Amino acid sequence: MLFLGTNFPLASKVVQVGPLVMLAVVAVVWYALRQTAWGRHVYAVGNNVEAARLTGINTTRVLLSVYLVAGFIYGIAALLVLGRTTVGDPLAGQTDNLDSITAVVIGGTSLFGGRGTVIGTLIGAVIVGIIRNGLTLIGVDALWQTFVTGILVIVAVAVDQATRRRLR
Repeated sequence: MLFLGTNFPLASKVVQVGPLVMLAVVAVVWYALRQTAWGRHVYAVGNNVEAARLTGINTTRVLLSVYLVAGFIYGIAALLVLGRTTVGDPLAGQTDNLDSITAVVIGGTSLFGGRGTVIGTLIGAVIVGIIRNGLTLIGVDALWQTFVTGILVIVAVAVDQATRRRLR
């Protein structure tokens, strides 16, 4: 398990295994959502469950499969954190779900379903990571970092709502 936290040399640079695993997961999920019928069904169910059901999509099966895939990805994330920190701290990552929601919303995914991309989420995660890292480097307390992240979610949702109203 600790292998996921190791480094290896690559052309005079040191590369960590964790980000490579993350990029592999992003590539697989991108392919699954963009190039398969399952991905189209996920977007359809996310947009309108009842309309998807009426078109013949087994919405219960799609929702269950999404939860299974999410659980698998959570497990990979837990292994990556364990590999990086080398301890199984039950209190680690208490604000990570707020960071992930922020990344998803900043990346363009609507909280109301049916819209969003994996690449947008990756860009949102990079933005949130840069903001968190910058706040840590300038010495901002963790409580205020969480506050800033919450403000980012509020702003991103407000922008999403304004965009949805303008499209109607």
